[in-house]
Amino acid sequence: MHSVFKAWIFELPFRMQSVLNASLRGCDIARKDDPSKFVTRGLRTSILNNADPSNTFMGPIVPEEKHVKQFLWDLDRYPMHFIMHTAHAAEIVGFKHPDEAVRTWWLTFYQNVVKALHLTPETEAQLDVRLGYTPAEIEAIKADPELESYWNAVRDRPAHEAELKKAREEVAKALKRAEVAEQELAKLKKEHQWDAGTGTSHGGRGRPWSGGS
Repeated sequence: MHSVFKAWIFELPFRMQSVLNASLRGCDIARKDDPSKFVTRGLRTSILNNADPSNTFMGPIVPEEKHVKQFLWDLDRYPMHFIMHTAHAAEIVGFKHPDEAVRTWWLTFYQNVVKALHLTPETEAQLDVRLGYTPAEIEAIKADPELESYWNAVRDRPAHEAELKKAREEVAKALKRAEVAEQELAKLKKEHQWDAGTGTSHGGRGRPWSGGS
């Protein structure tokens, strides 16, 4: 297949391919020599075939450590939208790239980004639940004769089914907890009366609680 995308990308579910595609644009507010640009260029090299090695659109698949450290150190100066596009793509490269050394580096990078944001990194099974094959995609693949062998390879590939099942159960429990929490919050908003004291900027006693001061 003649494509700008590397062959391993086509083995991924559509949603993972979309996430990788969305990460190819660099940070709009950053200069060309900004540390973030070296990270983006590394992702591009992981994902794309280089049509023009004479320019700097792509770079080493593993960025220099000095650029990575500076990027992580100054993470809070970048738009969150750009950070999350980068982190999610790094996660997919870290779990799915065919080269073990590349996987290890980008997975560590992803874990460092989410650690800096005080978040818990996903497992590969959780990623597969969140961005795996949708029923519509499965049907489309099975309906295309040219993809029959591909689908069989995907279907028959040794899978981490136990971990996937556990991840799906965890997601279901989390959604249930969120639903209960939302119901409790709605109840509090309806029943609780905010008491900020008279003469304050919040108004007098008996003012309905709005969810915060």
